[in-house]
Amino acid sequence: MYKLVKHIFIIFLLLGIGFKSFGQIGGPVFRRPPNLQQRVIRPQPNAISKVEVVRESYISQKLNLRSDESQKFWPIYRRYQDALKEVRRKKRLNNSNAQANGTEQIQRELYYESELVNIRKYYTDEFLKILPPDKVSEIFKSEREFTDELIKQLGERSEPVKN
Repeated sequence: MYKLVKHIFIIFLLLGIGFKSFGQIGGPVFRRPPNLQQRVIRPQPNAISKVEVVRESYISQKLNLRSDESQKFWPIYRRYQDALKEVRRKKRLNNSNAQANGTEQIQRELYYESELVNIRKYYTDEFLKILPPDKVSEIFKSEREFTDELIKQLGERSEPVKN
């Protein structure tokens, strides 16, 4: 399983390098990167969906779902991911520089953290309705493993900014 994920990431890496090299034709070859404060990282819709596809394939291999379980599980899991994304987006906005610092911001931060816990509790109950407890436990373990592997792969790809 680890080798499959590794190969998928290598393919994405090679595709990314290929697109980057074609993007340099005709433009300035050596350009100093903007300051960190000037960088705006916007996720590309295709990039997000590719990661989600790889995540789903990783989780499905870890869980080894039967077809009837799979048909019931994936719609619920996607709703779970959407709910988590929405709360995390609100949490990020709360922590932005545009927000005033103070007790209200702290209260909203704690509220968003509790919302994340409530979402996990609710969807754990939903998962338990269609899957046995060992598979539900494996969902959260495989999500964490996938996230750790993704962070590791991204860390290996990134290069330090040279001044």
